[in-house]
Amino acid sequence: MATDTGLRTAGDPQGMLDLVRRLPEVCRRAWALGADVALSGEPPAAIVAIGMGGSGIGGDLLRTLLLDDVSIPVVVVKEYRLPAFVDAKTLVFVCSYSGNTEETLTAYAEAARRGATCVAITSGGTLRERAQANGHQTVIVPAGIPPRAALPYLFLPMVSALSRNGVTRVLDEEAAEAADVLAGILDDAELDAPSNESRRLAAAFLHRIPVIYSATPFLEPAAQRWKDQLNENAKTFAVWNTFPELNHNETVGWGLDADLAARLAVVVLHDGREAERLRRRVEITRDLAFARAGSVDEVTTRGTGALARLLSVIAVGDLASVYLALLRGVDPTPVAVIEELKKRLSES
Repeated sequence: MATDTGLRTAGDPQGMLDLVRRLPEVCRRAWALGADVALSGEPPAAIVAIGMGGSGIGGDLLRTLLLDDVSIPVVVVKEYRLPAFVDAKTLVFVCSYSGNTEETLTAYAEAARRGATCVAITSGGTLRERAQANGHQTVIVPAGIPPRAALPYLFLPMVSALSRNGVTRVLDEEAAEAADVLAGILDDAELDAPSNESRRLAAAFLHRIPVIYSATPFLEPAAQRWKDQLNENAKTFAVWNTFPELNHNETVGWGLDADLAARLAVVVLHDGREAERLRRRVEITRDLAFARAGSVDEVTTRGTGALARLLSVIAVGDLASVYLALLRGVDPTPVAVIEELKKRLSES
């Protein structure tokens, strides 16, 4: 892949690669946005994160981040309905970058009707108007970027607010570490090196279907993020799953014929902290199932804290998706199919 600035500008005219490069800076800003959220009264009995697509993956990350830290349920809603348990004792984060996502607005209206404590995270739109009219706290994030490139703005304010209000442990140092780890991954001096991990993975994905597996459920939302970014940025099909669940179904599917197996490019996301039993599962599955894949790669988290580890593998995947777009000769920013779907829905 040519790497000169002119070719990048031609292939990426709206600067998706530059948006990925800004992740460390955006993480620092996003963390600060949660500082003004004040949660009063009794601690919540449950936490719900509402959001779709690029605005919804933050909820998935929140769920896995808090699994070992809080003793209350953390549930992600990616549809029009709310779980029956949502009531006045529930803390609901309503995440819509545009502020106009119809599923999110519908679920939010129901949360407000039930008297839940709601915090909106948005750049504007109808959500901002309704949240302010309802007297609900609103975190306003910068406008003008694709929602998938705004992940820190739609994830970290939730974590910051929970940390600063005593719902979880204090995470300021972990947030700072995460930004520093991302800066190391996205260092301009390393970005164009032939050994760049994301560039190498993009080359492996070219003319193949990416198959992203998390070696531990902790990285399950990261694997989904890889799939989503490959879909939207590289305009390619991709799939994801997680150990140990995939050993109870999808592993059998690797009995497919050799020609089809060769069209698959596997990436296994490792935390480096998974239990020995999980590591052994991955080793055996690689031997039994992945031997005929077109390529098999492994990506391991960096950093110490959970935030750094989650975001580090996400950054590698975000970069790989943009590099694959450039290899395929497609503009990573537009999502014409999604826009057409929304247009037809609005007309129906």
